[in-house]
Amino acid sequence: MTRDPNAPRAVHADRSVGFIGTGIMGRSMAGHLLTAGYDVHVFNRTRTKAEPLLAAGATWHDTPGGVAGASDVVITMVGLPADVEEVYFGCTAAVPEAAGLLARSRPGTLLIDMTTSSPAVARRIATAAAARGLAAVDAPVTGGDVGARAATLAIMVGGDAEACERARPILARLGKSVTRLGEAGAGQRCKLANQIAVAVGMVAWCEALAHARAGGLDPIAVQQVIGAGAAGSWGLTNLAPRALAGDMAPGFLVRHLLKDIGLARACAAESGLVLPGLQTAERLYALAATHGWADEGTQVLYQLYDHRLAAEAGA
Repeated sequence: MTRDPNAPRAVHADRSVGFIGTGIMGRSMAGHLLTAGYDVHVFNRTRTKAEPLLAAGATWHDTPGGVAGASDVVITMVGLPADVEEVYFGCTAAVPEAAGLLARSRPGTLLIDMTTSSPAVARRIATAAAARGLAAVDAPVTGGDVGARAATLAIMVGGDAEACERARPILARLGKSVTRLGEAGAGQRCKLANQIAVAVGMVAWCEALAHARAGGLDPIAVQQVIGAGAAGSWGLTNLAPRALAGDMAPGFLVRHLLKDIGLARACAAESGLVLPGLQTAERLYALAATHGWADEGTQVLYQLYDHRLAAEAGA
């Protein structure tokens, strides 16, 4: 994570990168930018989560606006759409309008929101940014904490083509693929499609391993066998072993997946689309949350089957 003072500077014109949100994902992502030679400026609600970055050479700011004022590019990786709106528009007591990104960014600044948020929020940010002489793209990711650490995230981008190309050298430091899907909001819409596949897929592998265990098979052996075939998935390969080992440490929180499911369901409803698989996943994850697992990793879903609680969801 530490920047080598003898390493060449970042070759792109955008040398100063702000990073807001240094949690499970953001800390690793900002670290990659430090290693690449960018001047990294950070803000997080809880400063202690940013301390490893500060020790490695990042600069701390007390507000999102402070980061914006020092940066050519600002990346946000926060929790909820409401958090995104707070950071960009400055609509709360904690972050008033004058301290928000849109108010404090210098003309020409590129804003990149990597939070999984609403397509409508992404479009609103892009419109407001353009009116202020700024550029904004939405660039949510998939790959979890593992992908963030290894810089192998898949990044889905929406926004003006020129702005997306400007963002590409920075995003390429964070992931193995960077794909523009269309105008503002397209990246978020793609990410919600991804989250539908993730949520429903989690139910699939949990039920498969519960079925194997109920039949007297070793679920660890079954996971290894079916993971190598047509049933294979990222979740079955990376999360199922954690669940079977009783490791529920979060790479992605249950409450955040429930947020994403809600966003996907709302977008689907706008299109008149019914998603019965997603409805089942939502009931199961809501049940997991009621059992006190909202801040556990999403693989905790397996415990519903392990404790024979899944029937409570009516699934």
